[in-house]
Amino acid sequence: MTTLHPTAIRILRVPGWRLRVWLAVGMTLVLVGLPLPIAGLALWLAALPYMAMTETLARMLGEQRRERRRLEAERDGHAVLLEERDSRITALEADLARVRAASSPRSETDEARIYRQVGLHPRAPEFLVRAARRAFRAALHPDRHPRHRGQAHDRYLTAEAAFERIAELRR
Repeated sequence: MTTLHPTAIRILRVPGWRLRVWLAVGMTLVLVGLPLPIAGLALWLAALPYMAMTETLARMLGEQRRERRRLEAERDGHAVLLEERDSRITALEADLARVRAASSPRSETDEARIYRQVGLHPRAPEFLVRAARRAFRAALHPDRHPRHRGQAHDRYLTAEAAFERIAELRR
């Protein structure tokens, strides 16, 4: 970063732009009151530090311009990356929609629903159905759940009804 000339630092430390304007007006009035050769010489001597300050400010403005261009180029690079990300997200959302449409739940038959209710497959062998019924009876019997006898009785009756319906379907 560019360093400021000491005169520039002094002028910039003067608080407020109005005070700086009045300072410039006062200097101008003093110079107007001097004879022309002395005023010209004084103006030339006073302008030398300001020339250095002008060069410093020009360098600072150039650095700001270069930094702004770099930031804009970086932002444009990020914009390209964001566009690529957005297009990838759009493609993934389209893939997701296609997969969801392809794997939509098929209409389940009443028979398959009853088998699923007790954790069996419709093509399960008979011995497996009998074993599952015994296991359900043992696990859900209300005597095994004295604290929740009413709920256990309802679950037991639901499972028994499902197994009865399976037995009817298999006849």
